[in-house]
Amino acid sequence: MSSPFKHPKSGIYTHRKGVPKRLVPIIGKAVFKQSLNTKDLREAKSLIIPLLADVDNQIRLAELQLTDDSSQELSLRDCQF
Repeated sequence: MSSPFKHPKSGIYTHRKGVPKRLVPIIGKAVFKQSLNTKDLREAKSLIIPLLADVDNQIRLAELQLTDDSSQELSLRDCQF
């Protein structure tokens, strides 16, 4: 699990997670980055959990596209970005 990163000047926590190189053409970016809009570490740690789940889900879907495995069933939630 990645940790929140504190911006050195503003003190606001952000979330960053790299995208595997083979998936960059599918996802369209090399890094997922989003502000957590808080200066409190405890709050940042709780806010990062759903973001990590969403990023992991997007990476998993991109891997499915890469392998073109049509035997996998996707739910409606999986298809929403």
